[in-house]
Amino acid sequence: MTEKLTESVPESLTECGARVLTEVELRVAELAAQGTPVGVIAEVLGVSANTAAGHLAAVYVKLRNA
Repeated sequence: MTEKLTESVPESLTECGARVLTEVELRVAELAAQGTPVGVIAEVLGVSANTAAGHLAAVYVKLRNA
């Protein structure tokens, strides 16, 4: 699964040191890109909606700064 996620991420994101997306952030980004609501992302990950939203916010920050 991680290989599939990594393949869909631009190379610059996988090489940007501390700003690289974690495996969880990659999963969240993939699900969000498919239009999956945060509540459903939370269920898939087995976390609260607030935690899923936090991961998504981290993705946006990292992508903006990449």
